[in-house]
Amino acid sequence: MVLGVSHGAAAVLAVLATLVTLWLLVGALRTPRARRPAATRDRRDHRDGAAVHGNPAEALALVGDALAATHNPRALLPVILEVVTEATGARGGRVVEAGEVVSWTGEIDRPANALVLELASGDEGPTELVLYAPPDGFTDETRRLAEWLASQAAIALENARLHHTVQRQAITDELTGLVNRRRFLEALGSEIVRASAFETPLSVVLADLDDFKLVNDRFGHHAGDDVLRGFAELVQIHLRDVDVPGRLGGEEFAIIVPETDAAGAEAVAERVRRSLAALRVADAPAFVVTASFGIAEYTADEDGDALLRRADDALYRAKRHGKNRVSVDGRAADTASSGAA
Repeated sequence: MVLGVSHGAAAVLAVLATLVTLWLLVGALRTPRARRPAATRDRRDHRDGAAVHGNPAEALALVGDALAATHNPRALLPVILEVVTEATGARGGRVVEAGEVVSWTGEIDRPANALVLELASGDEGPTELVLYAPPDGFTDETRRLAEWLASQAAIALENARLHHTVQRQAITDELTGLVNRRRFLEALGSEIVRASAFETPLSVVLADLDDFKLVNDRFGHHAGDDVLRGFAELVQIHLRDVDVPGRLGGEEFAIIVPETDAAGAEAVAERVRRSLAALRVADAPAFVVTASFGIAEYTADEDGDALLRRADDALYRAKRHGKNRVSVDGRAADTASSGAA
């Protein structure tokens, strides 16, 4: 999937808007305020353990670091909490997302005089920032400051969510939800570097649906899309979190299997192949969906292109010898897995 011009423009606008928001936050946090006792300044967020020591500028830097590192809205929430808590002199605070506490800081055991500010709304429920007042309570001026900071933080959070969405669309195959070819090749390069540095095994599995053109010709492209989605779902069922499945294009898929030799990757591919027996085309229950698989294990000083070429050779050997089977690079053709389910 190619990222469209509208998505690219949206990403640029999101980043620019976020920078403006951060600049506004800097101005707000530079407003002179009384220093709080040292005992209330050394607080740590339970999610990332970063101490702000009463320094709102440092907390603001964490916002920038989180944006630069991930553009992940969840990563921003604890930092936003620290920024607003420090700026308002609150003795504690928490962020509640759809009824679940996702971040907290300071003292939150006494809910009296809590100030609740909405950061975002969603189908599953709002995201709220809850501030707990110091012993002498919040002044009207402090409340206004908290509300303004929360509104600016909400803009930053929405910008991060927009950027996160656009970024995900740029690396994800829209039909199957797997990573697209570009992202797959990037991940493969990273895994090769890691396998080389730590001298750990690494394997790649290529998969191609057999006679897929017949599905489109006989039953329509909507049926073909259903088969592609169904295959992607089956693949993910049999993988670990560290494995990277991707759609390279058309009916061709690939899987990066880190810290796994060819034999282990073959076992994974065989499980996926056998599970295809349960995949059926809508309105054509008699049609059997099958796939062929090719596997190659990384060798020292090999790049991603060479590794994929060897896996591709193994895949087409499986095609030539009857389809619906698993073939491993470097192994004689007649030892490929039987096509019988």
